[in-house]
Amino acid sequence: MPNLVDLSLCAEARRALHRVLSERGLGFFVKSSPGRGPHLDSRRIAWVVEVARRQSRERRCDPDALARIRSVLRRELIRRLAETMVRAGL
Repeated sequence: MPNLVDLSLCAEARRALHRVLSERGLGFFVKSSPGRGPHLDSRRIAWVVEVARRQSRERRCDPDALARIRSVLRRELIRRLAETMVRAGL
């Protein structure tokens, strides 16, 4: 079942994401290169998920749980980035 998400790990990852966003801001996750517009840094998203995994006490039996949580956080960051760009008039 590819659309199932571990809600306890997801909640922990969202809390970790909100902590990082409050400390470092959205720019921490955004990379920009000359030939390409701003895009999200996958390594930093994976870092937040890893922090959440370490803080969670439960052992995961689903090997794809971390990939699903990364996609959940990526969608959250895309939503925030789009909202910020609309407010800035881009």
